[in-house]
Amino acid sequence: MALLATALILTNLYRDQIAEHYDAHVFTHLEELVAAVEIDQLGNLKMHEQPSDPSFYRLNSGWYWEVRNSYGSSKKSPSLGEEKLNLSELNFEENHKVQSIYGPGQQKLRAHIMHVSYPDLQTSLTFIATAPVMQITDDVRDFSVHVVSSFLVLGIGLSLAVVLQIRLALKPLKAIRTAIGDVQTGKAKRLPHEFPSDVQPLVEELNYLLDHNELLLKRARNQLGDLAHSVKNPLTVIRNEARSMANEQGQIILEQSHAMDSSIDHFLSRARIYGKKDVIGYRTSVKAVINDLIYAVDHIYRGREIEIQFSEQGDCLFRGEAQDLEEMVGNLIDNACKWAKSQVVVKCKTANNRLVISVQDDGPGIPEESLKDVIQRGIKLDESKPGHGQGLGIVKDISDLYGGQLKLSKSLLGGLQAQLDLPAA
Repeated sequence: MALLATALILTNLYRDQIAEHYDAHVFTHLEELVAAVEIDQLGNLKMHEQPSDPSFYRLNSGWYWEVRNSYGSSKKSPSLGEEKLNLSELNFEENHKVQSIYGPGQQKLRAHIMHVSYPDLQTSLTFIATAPVMQITDDVRDFSVHVVSSFLVLGIGLSLAVVLQIRLALKPLKAIRTAIGDVQTGKAKRLPHEFPSDVQPLVEELNYLLDHNELLLKRARNQLGDLAHSVKNPLTVIRNEARSMANEQGQIILEQSHAMDSSIDHFLSRARIYGKKDVIGYRTSVKAVINDLIYAVDHIYRGREIEIQFSEQGDCLFRGEAQDLEEMVGNLIDNACKWAKSQVVVKCKTANNRLVISVQDDGPGIPEESLKDVIQRGIKLDESKPGHGQGLGIVKDISDLYGGQLKLSKSLLGGLQAQLDLPAA
């Protein structure tokens, strides 16, 4: 816009300048005419010479001159041929003023008028000299084309320079954005230090915040662990003493201590996850975690000859901590092995930045009307199997806190299918 405005201003200035140049040139010829014209005693016009400009001799050139007296006689330039200037639109009262008229062929002209009176003679002369407006217009058009072409090249050059300048200026910020993305996905622990001095303080502050956040997280988790240890040991003693009491009071104490232990596990796990579920930098390989879990479960259920199959579609990476993934998938695989007859199938895939892990077994399954109830903590549909009925509830709590979801349905193998939907890294 600035270049366009400048081009318009320059064009207007040039138009004014070229018009003044032509006017000065025409006025010079007008003065030549005044000096060359003579009037005899009878009032006849005589010219001892004519303007020497060749344009006045070229027919219909637009360069015309004419001298008229009050008696109607006149002299004119050869360029007019048989034509005469139409002076009906001229204002003769405006002496030495530039006016616009139309010449032969409706050609637009800039006309200069001068009235000269002779005191010794009872007559006056009117001198008219013209120049074609078309030449001024052509000159201005040529100038405009050159200005626009030059400014267009200048504008393209400036635009490229601005784009290059912005790209170079924003390159460190883009590098910071990429580095932060690497930290978020777990590819890096901290931002690198190879940045220009202008943005290096920002990088150092971000790294300081990451270090400070990790320190606070570790401190909170250690305090949670200390709290769990200090509470669970007395509860274990209370439960042992309650088991030795063969009466109703002992059973009540045992049940309430189990409820307290369940509540402690529940709220400690929630507090632990809340402290780290949104912390950047966690990136866990699902394959490595599941392979370790399968190895451990194989040893636990060695006597039952249960076949555990694992398949992975693509690189499955969990955006979270390995301990939480182990707790969720470990509970599902352990639960499947408890009820399976001979086969457990674990599958993993990634789609639309989401991680889907499914665990199926060929056991008796769960009635559809009981699928929602079994997720609740402490609810067991079959007391013949070991456990406290908290596994699926823990899985649901952790998955919810990661913005995920636990779904239970009938398995293609005939038993239960548990499907985890979690954020992928």
